[in-house]
Amino acid sequence: MGLLDVLDRLEALLEKERLAIRSIDAARVVAIADEKLSLLEVLRGGDWASAEEARRRFRALVPSLRENGVLLLHARNTSRDLVHALTSTRASTYDAAGVAVVAVTGRRVSLDA
Repeated sequence: MGLLDVLDRLEALLEKERLAIRSIDAARVVAIADEKLSLLEVLRGGDWASAEEARRRFRALVPSLRENGVLLLHARNTSRDLVHALTSTRASTYDAAGVAVVAVTGRRVSLDA
């Protein structure tokens, strides 16, 4: 498979990855990451010296690679914040006997990508 073929597959895969991230489909994101890694290994071993078109196409994919990386970071941070919000407790009020009543710290969490 030539570099341009791999880049075609990678470009299509990045769109699928973006949709999987936005739909919070973790299993699909992991599967895509594995496939993306395989494609990047092929690109790593390619003959780039005589492939000006492939170099141009790869440079054009860099913004999409970055965008998906940012989406993944936001998804990770949102998940971490949600777990923290659900597990963090603090004494915020007291009942009539003076015993602390534990309440979960309130947070707003957006799952929109």
